[in-house]
Amino acid sequence: MITNFFDFCSGIGAGRLGLEQCGLHCVGHSDTSRLADITYRILHDSPEDKNWGNLKRLNGKNLPKYDVLIAGFPCQTFSVMGRQDGFNDDRGQIIFHLSRLLRESRPKCFILENVKGLVTHDGGKTIKTIVKELDESGYITSYRVIASLDCGVPQMRQRVYFIGFDKNLNLNYDKFKWPDPLPIPKLNEFLVDEDNLISKVDYGYFKKYLVNPTNISRGYSEDDFLKEEYLILDTRMNDMRIYRGKVPTLRAQRDGIYYVKNHQLRSLSGYEALLLQGFPKEYAEKVKSVVDNRHLLMQAGNAMTVNVIKLLGKSIINFLKQGGK
Repeated sequence: MITNFFDFCSGIGAGRLGLEQCGLHCVGHSDTSRLADITYRILHDSPEDKNWGNLKRLNGKNLPKYDVLIAGFPCQTFSVMGRQDGFNDDRGQIIFHLSRLLRESRPKCFILENVKGLVTHDGGKTIKTIVKELDESGYITSYRVIASLDCGVPQMRQRVYFIGFDKNLNLNYDKFKWPDPLPIPKLNEFLVDEDNLISKVDYGYFKKYLVNPTNISRGYSEDDFLKEEYLILDTRMNDMRIYRGKVPTLRAQRDGIYYVKNHQLRSLSGYEALLLQGFPKEYAEKVKSVVDNRHLLMQAGNAMTVNVIKLLGKSIINFLKQGGK
């Protein structure tokens, strides 16, 4: 059985919350972002929790004993939105430090998360290197791309998740069952902020955006947009994208997601971004008026989806309860 975990690359603790919702206990966390750690401590009512800091400098033998290692390791170097430097970038080396920590601390299993682009990066060589590294660290590893959209939130986020078990457990690893898809909930359960009417500055930008060289030939009309409730308008790059019933992937550097509610244009808020990442309202409300909205948007964009981690945690617990059979 497993009872606890260590939260590496913790960010604002979406992974922590997902595993806590499975009944597991957090024994420590590690992150280098001062602002993310402030939000983490408020969200989880953990002002006294020790942040062990930069995991590159940690020795797993000196950490509290834990059963599960969880980490959403830095993804910019593997993302299709970035330069895709991979292992040539210092952030891309974090996976090797995580494998070292696995060897030093020997948890029973792990959950790792990264961008979908990792699967195809460098013609598939990168993911083969990662799986080989984890195998040599003593863990049987499998991975799968999972969409948050299939896990109880209306967000189109696709990420690759690695699940690994210590080879010494002698389990039938082929029997591990990945979570089944869930129905997609309604947007009106998540787009609930009443303080996010689009500002005059953003509204002026939005109107200019409709007639930029990319969009002018499409004949977009703001009056037509305002007729359709919960229409999602994404001003990504120069290309307007329209969504119904779902929100595009939240990203740390992504601004300009708008939606229509009560025939008014609203900006997606940091509070709503947390809800779309699976944080319950009672958690999101702790930081709504305390942490800057722009910071919340960035931090939510960097986070894992709580619902996905909860489902993976339950799958791991069920698998171990059955003795891996």
